Amino acid sequence: MELGMEAVEDDICILKHETAYGGAGESPVSVCAGDESVASHFALVTAYEDIKKRLRDTERENTLLRKRVKQLEDKLFRPEAPSPEGPQYVNKAFSAYRGIYMEKEDLQLELNKLKREKSESERLLNEQLQAKEMELLQLKTEMETSQVMKSLTSTQDYWQVDRINSELKIHTLQEELERMTLEKHRLQEHCEDSSGTNCDQNHVESNPSDKAVLQSYEALATEISSLHSVLKQQSDLMKKLGDKPQLAANRRASPNPTHYPGALGLYSTSPVLLPPPPLNQASLDDSSWSFPSPPKPSDALFWEGQRQGLSQGSPIHSSRGSTPISPNGDWAKPPPY
Repeated sequence: MELGMEAVEDDICILKHETAYGGAGESPVSVCAGDESVASHFALVTAYEDIKKRLRDTERENTLLRKRVKQLEDKLFRPEAPSPEGPQYVNKAFSAYRGIYMEKEDLQLELNKLKREKSESERLLNEQLQAKEMELLQLKTEMETSQVMKSLTSTQDYWQVDRINSELKIHTLQEELERMTLEKHRLQEHCEDSSGTNCDQNHVESNPSDKAVLQSYEALATEISSLHSVLKQQSDLMKKLGDKPQLAANRRASPNPTHYPGALGLYSTSPVLLPPPPLNQASLDDSSWSFPSPPKPSDALFWEGQRQGLSQGSPIHSSRGSTPISPNGDWAKPPPY
């Protein structure tokens, strides 16, 4: 820029110099060439105006550049003045951070407290649950034990009642058999009175009442035999139930104890009470009971032997001619017609 300014100043000086010395003398060259000088002067003036215009533009641009440089220097080398709102903003931010931090600490303490309360409540609930489970297990064990003892006791009572009922039924059937035997003797006496001693096999088979008596006798003998077998089985079962306390006592010394200890002394504390046998029959446990097949009218020797027995008399029904029970428990066969 300085070089441009110096060039402009040189041009100005040249123009001023030509103007100052233009009228001092006339040279033959200028006289001769006037048109050329005018053209040269016009060119110089035009160049001068152009240079001045460029100079003004350059000076204006230079001024703007100087201002920009000054602004950049001030911004770069001079410290920026603190904003009046800076400390207040920092104080507000610090206060907010402090409040958030304190709130976080309070929430953390509350969370820890809730965790402790939760763990304590879980521990208490677990203890209560275990206690309830133990109580339920104990109640279940007691209930099962009582059920087993009750079932065992009821089984013994049932067998005793069933045994007594069977004995009563046998006794009733024996009385019925005696009654039927008496009826048969009565019919036999009636037959002897009406027909004499010539009653043969054809007469017996042709009489429907005699057949009915024989069939009733067979049915009663069969039923008594079956009842006797059932009663014998029940007696064996009662003996086995009575032997179980001894087995339970032996199991106490074994490494595997019984699950229900209350059931070990059940049979020892509740003995089986058996009723005494009737006076008119042998013992129920006697295995010598035998029921012969019903007599046939063709057995003449058998009826002949029975006539001799009837002539000697009966210890129970001697006045009516009925056959008693034999001492060994066998039922005597009725006499023939």
